[in-house]
Amino acid sequence: MKRFLFIIFSCLSTFSFSHAQSVGLKTNILYLSSSTPNLGMEFSLTPKSTLSLVGGYNALNYPSQIRHGVRINSKLHHWLVMPEYKYWFCRSFERHYLGVHAVYSKFNMGGISFIDKLSDDRYEGDFYGGGISWGYQWAFGDRWGLEFSLGLGYLHFNYKKYQCGACGDYKGKYKRNYVGPTKAAISLIYYVK
Repeated sequence: MKRFLFIIFSCLSTFSFSHAQSVGLKTNILYLSSSTPNLGMEFSLTPKSTLSLVGGYNALNYPSQIRHGVRINSKLHHWLVMPEYKYWFCRSFERHYLGVHAVYSKFNMGGISFIDKLSDDRYEGDFYGGGISWGYQWAFGDRWGLEFSLGLGYLHFNYKKYQCGACGDYKGKYKRNYVGPTKAAISLIYYVK
């Protein structure tokens, strides 16, 4: 997967240097507020369409806790990649757009006391899926912009569930399907010119 991501970013970077007037680098502030560093690159394909690739990685370990006599190693480890094609109603990087996105993520998280589902169990697995999105973007200044977007779609989860704690007991393997929100972003954008 690392090789795949390297090839994608290399191709996008090569393209962006030849079309620098229509490239944006972005970070999703909502995703960042969940302690997940993320970076995206978006470039024009035509005067009314763009292609975006966003990736995020979190290796956060919370301080260990003792609950019910058991040491809990709280963590929120995951990485995510989300490509998206956008059709703009005005022109690329301006105002409203409709998009189609895909998503893939791997995760290992649990022992998070302030999230009810993650409090007593640890989940390890992946998910993939996609959906449609709507967004709005505007520039403030020559090189800066802000984008709001929401997406709805489908996700398929494959994961193993363990009891929280060091060497927690295996509880089973699960598959789940989800239909609902798949994307929420408030992104700060730097336009490369």
